[in-house]
Parts: sequence; structure tokens; C-alpha cells
Amino acid sequence: MRIVHVSDTFAPLMGGIETQVARLAARQAASGHDVEVVTTTPRAPGESGVTTAVERLGPSRPGAVAAPDVTVHRIAARVPGGWPVHPRSTAHVIRRLREPAARGARPDVVHLHLGVLAPTVQAALRPVTRLGLPTVLTVHSVWGSAWRAFAAADLVTGWSRWPVLWSAVSELTAAPLRRIVGTRGEVMVLPNGLDLAEWSTGAAGPDGGTTAEAVPTGTRAQDSGAGVHVVSAARFAPRKRMLPLLAAVLRAHEALSRAGRGGNRGHGRLRVTLAGDGAELGRARRFVADHGLSGVVSLPGPLDAGELRALHAGADVFVAPAVAEAFGIAALEAQAAGLAVLTRAGSGVAERVADGIDGLVVPDDDGLAHALVRLATEPGLLRGLLDRSRDAARLSAYDWPGVLAQTEKAYARAAELTDRS
Repeated sequence: MRIVHVSDTFAPLMGGIETQVARLAARQAASGHDVEVVTTTPRAPGESGVTTAVERLGPSRPGAVAAPDVTVHRIAARVPGGWPVHPRSTAHVIRRLREPAARGARPDVVHLHLGVLAPTVQAALRPVTRLGLPTVLTVHSVWGSAWRAFAAADLVTGWSRWPVLWSAVSELTAAPLRRIVGTRGEVMVLPNGLDLAEWSTGAAGPDGGTTAEAVPTGTRAQDSGAGVHVVSAARFAPRKRMLPLLAAVLRAHEALSRAGRGGNRGHGRLRVTLAGDGAELGRARRFVADHGLSGVVSLPGPLDAGELRALHAGADVFVAPAVAEAFGIAALEAQAAGLAVLTRAGSGVAERVADGIDGLVVPDDDGLAHALVRLATEPGLLRGLLDRSRDAARLSAYDWPGVLAQTEKAYARAAELTDRS
């Protein structure tokens, strides 16, 4: 199958869309498909022009499984702020689709990837369908109130009636699509994929990382009597809500201190590691210092995949504090490593957490603080969550074989829609 992915943002940027499009393309290529990517993200900051190169969308470190090569077309322009935007990107995208067709290599499907603002994908959608190519569009971000702008655009252009297979990475992100498309179109959920075995064993795979020998197996803090070790991994940016999480940690720590808990056996102790980088990391470090949390909270900065696996090997609970979290790949990595998950209700992460079974789902930030106290003081609760979190079968829908099969079903359905139009 000839597959063309179109995404405004792509590697080497490291957000959720960029990571998952690269992983999906690499996995499809490894399965024997002919895969290309068209993007307005330059290979390096400041680069411009239209280039085509064969790129390896995966690790090159010793011990890692070799990733397949994928042809990447980059349409880059120098714009203020370094945004991945090109004023003539639509014309370039259409040319990249027409040229293979002219030499007898017509794409079997065009897969477009959309966040909230993706000018290349949004402008190219209609021209792509007019070429008669099966088209799949996947929404990777929470639209929030922006769904009204998409609904208004539909009143003008009628985009919801175009022959497109609509999809989204979670029920949360599918909901606004369904609200607009209604009964006129079909909306599938195509979740992000992960090599579950890689994260549960430490073995390296095409998603990147290190070998099992490089990652210590570790001992859960709860198992060793050292209290509860809570971790998170995210950008320190407002949408990820790492500062509100720190405030919840402070309230939990104060509650535990007032209760006089935290004896020699570790009962009632709370240890927190928040990994990641971003604009708010400096504020987070000041918050920790100003509130006397240096003995409780560690802020190691960004960690690579191998370092994250090592962190998870000695942790008990992963906290996902963001509400506007479309999917939460970092939380899925932690789940695959056997951690219990604490998350806010209404997020994409909450869709795959069974409250009280393999994690806790709380309504607000006070609920986060209360749950941290419970996890630190109710060993039976934490033990039960961890026992059930180690059942890998609950995550099978997110393993790459299942995700690839669902994606191919979407491609087949897109071809049917195109044939009927």
C-alpha cells in the first residue's frame, strides 16, 4: 500500500502529533508499505526550501532495533517565530501527490493529521479529495471552544460532507467531530500506538530507547517499604498543568505532616519525581525551594526513553494532571510499565483508567491532593492498584499490531467513501 502522511508538525519536533506520526510511518514502513511524509517542519531550525530525503524515523543507538527508512518531503519557509508554516504549502502538497500518480505510483491513501491550528492540512483537505484519493483525517488535539470555529467553517464550506474518513485519537477528541458531522459521516477512534513489550521489559524497539541491560529493573518504592514514589513526565507548560500538580503535592505533604505520619518504615511518606522541560520549569524549581519541598520533589529535567523506563521501574504511580489531554502517550508508557495512574476526569487518559481498579480518577485538583494522601497511607489500596496494573492485556488495543490493523480498516473505509463519491 502506498501511504502519504501530511502533517504541519513533524520530527525533529517532539510533541504528541510529531512523535506519533513518525512512529506510525515507521511501523507502516516496517510492515512493508511504501510510506511518505509531507510536512512544513524543517529538518533543522532556520532551514528553508523544498527538499526530499530518505530519513530514518527511529533510533540509531547501539542495541536498538533498526528503524526503516521513510521518504520525507519538507516544505520549509523562514517565518517569524520559527513556526512550521509555508505560504504555498497547499500547492506543494498537491504536486507531491500528483507526481507519483503521473509515474504510475498513485497513493492508495492520504492520511492527514490535525491539531487545532494546522494551516497546511486544513487548506489541503479539499484539494486532496478533489484528486479522488482516499482520505483519512485524524484529530490529535482537544479542540475546546475552537470546535465552534470548525462548525462555522462547515456552514460555509460544507467540509463535513466531503468524502473523508474522520477519526480522532480518543473519544474526547472524537466528540466535537461527531457533533459537527452528525449522521452524515463516520468518526472512528484511531488511538496512538506503543510497543507495550518495550516499556514493560525495557527491550528496545523501533520506537526508540535502550536495551534491557541498560535499564535497571528496580524495586517499587511501595514494595520496599520506602513509601510511595509518584512520577510524571510532561512539558512544563500551562496546558500540561505541572504547577497545579506541584500545588497538590504541597497540600498532600502538609496533610501527611500534620497527621504525624512518615515513620521509619516509610508509612505515609511521599516521594515525587516530575520529569520534563519547558517554560515553567524555572517556576517549578522556585516553588519547590520556596515551600521546602526539596526533600520530597525531584525535578530532573527532560529524560530520554531509556531514562524514563528506569524511572518507572522504581516508581508506583504516574500522575496525569492535564484536563485538555487528547491521549496522553506518557501515561500510556507508564501504564505499560505497570504503574497505577492518577488522573483528572474528562481527559483522554481517564478513558483507559478504571477508577479504583488500575488507577484513580478524580474530579479536581483537591481530589489529586486527597488521592496522594490515600496512596501514601493506604498500602492495601496501592497494592491492589499495582497488582491489577500489571495485567498487560488491558492495554492490548494500544499495542502496535492492533493500532495498525485499525488504521488499515480506516484506510479501507476511506477507499469505499471515495468510490461512492
